[in-house]
Amino acid sequence: MIMTDSLSETALSKEQVTEFLISNPEFLVSHPHILNQIKIPHHLPGSVSLVERQAEQLREKVKILQKQLTELLNVAKQNERIYRIYADLNLRLFKCRTLVEVEQSLSDVLLHQLELDEISLKLFGSENDLPETSKHHLLKKRFHDRIYYLGRLSHAEMAMLFDKKNIGSVAMMLLGEQGEMGLLAIGSHQPHHFHPGMDTLLITQLQQFLTLIIPQLAEF
Repeated sequence: MIMTDSLSETALSKEQVTEFLISNPEFLVSHPHILNQIKIPHHLPGSVSLVERQAEQLREKVKILQKQLTELLNVAKQNERIYRIYADLNLRLFKCRTLVEVEQSLSDVLLHQLELDEISLKLFGSENDLPETSKHHLLKKRFHDRIYYLGRLSHAEMAMLFDKKNIGSVAMMLLGEQGEMGLLAIGSHQPHHFHPGMDTLLITQLQQFLTLIIPQLAEF
C-alpha cells in the first residue's frame, strides 16, 4: 500500500512537471543553467532539442574562453615587448660615458619606444637640482621613506618636475642606495598609466642600473 502511494505521488509529480513545461515553453530558455543537468537522448523533428541548446551554450562558453585566452596572449606579448625594451635600455646605459648620454638614452627609449610623455632627471647637489624647500616637501609627501612613488601629482609638483603641465600620472624613483643621489620622474598623459598597484620589477631594475652608473659619471 505504501509503495502504491509513493508511485502515485511520483506519477502526479511528473504530470505536474509536464503540465508546467507545456504551459511555460520558454522556461528552460530563461533558465539555461538547468539544461546543464538534463540529459535528452533525441528530439522530435521540427523542434529545438535540449541537446542542441546545451551545445549552443557550450559554443558560447568556448567563444568566451577563446576571447579571454586571446586577451591573455596579447598581454603576454606586450609584457615581453616591454621587458625586451627595458633590457636593451639597461645595456645602453652601461655604455654611456656622460650624463648627457644617460639622459639621451632614457629619452630615446622611454619617450619614443615606450611612448611615454615626459622624463625628468634631477641630481641632488647639481645645477639641475630641485629647490631645497620644494625638494624636501616632495620627498616627505610622496615617498615616506620609500624608493618609489607611482600615481598622480599636484599641479605645483608637475610644474617643478616637467616642462609640460598636462601629466596625468608619474613613476618616480630615488637614485642611490638610500635615495641620496637624485630623482628620476617618468610622466604619462594618461591618469591611470602609473598607479600604486602596478608591478615594480622593471622600475626596480632601472633604479638599480642608474644607481650603479651615475656615480661613475658624476661626482658624489
